Amino acid sequence: MQKKLTILFLLLTVTWAQATLTLSQSFTPGNGGVADGNPVGVVFSGTFNQASPLDQVLGVTVNLSISGGYNGDLFAYLIAPNGTLVVLLDQPGVAVNGFGAYGAGMNISLSDAGSTSIQNETSGNILSGTYQAAGNLSDFNGSLANGTWALFFSDISNGGGQSTVDSWSLNLTVVPEPIGLALILFVAMLLSLAGLDRILRARKESH
Repeated sequence: MQKKLTILFLLLTVTWAQATLTLSQSFTPGNGGVADGNPVGVVFSGTFNQASPLDQVLGVTVNLSISGGYNGDLFAYLIAPNGTLVVLLDQPGVAVNGFGAYGAGMNISLSDAGSTSIQNETSGNILSGTYQAAGNLSDFNGSLANGTWALFFSDISNGGGQSTVDSWSLNLTVVPEPIGLALILFVAMLLSLAGLDRILRARKESH
């Protein structure tokens, strides 16, 4: 019986460990222009609908594809459907060299798993790779995944031309809704018990 319970516990642990999903959705602005030297900025909205109604966020990666402009002038933040706000870019590189990242455009991912902050980037190239955001993306954890996410962009200083947000996307790692997760665990438990009972009966009959 003890062996039976141990196997059941291991099966339930594996089921729980796999009970997260990473879902992706891309958004293409109709007009992605970010006016040069205009702090008022522009908001791009995207409705995320890949999750189940009650799925909660466990991790967020923001992917940005931007062309033109001057990277060191850009300021951006993301707002979750529940109103949580996290700063993504705050004039990358300005705190390092006073001028910011010289490049014109970026194809980057912002994730808490990035090895360095986007704020430390001063490259003159089109930026690429994975960086940490200016703020903590983990602040989104616990919010509902589905709903309207709002991406704000502005260009803080004159000069460098207009940046254009060509596309952006979200990779959301979610925890399935509690009812669904409980059902998965319950079914796994029943199947495990049924299978173990058959094995034990077969062993008894063979002796």
